[in-house]
Amino acid sequence: MKNALTSCLLLAILIAGRAGATEYVCEVTLAPPAAAPTMGSYGYISMYTTPSPACTGGSTEKFICSKGATNHLCGVNAQYSEAALISLYETLRSAEVEQHVIVPYWNACINAGGSCVGGVMLYPAF
Repeated sequence: MKNALTSCLLLAILIAGRAGATEYVCEVTLAPPAAAPTMGSYGYISMYTTPSPACTGGSTEKFICSKGATNHLCGVNAQYSEAALISLYETLRSAEVEQHVIVPYWNACINAGGSCVGGVMLYPAF
């Protein structure tokens, strides 16, 4: 069962990657809750991504929020605990340094207002 789940996840990542949804992390910041209390009780991650490695091409800022977020930039369905937010930051920081491809995914926003980043998947390195 675990192998089947892993295979399905890898397939989903590969399909998303082939569809052009992959991006590279250009800059990632873990901000404390005091920086923007509406982004969650444990702070938030701000990241700039580009479609090409080495920060080439236009960049886009995305946010990943923690539990208790009320800001319209935050996703409704993916609000992370403090431990999960720190772990995700460490992973994104590694992806930035090593230029691993990521696949951000979107979900419904708090108070509508457009698209929000709900999370991120790392593209497998081959």
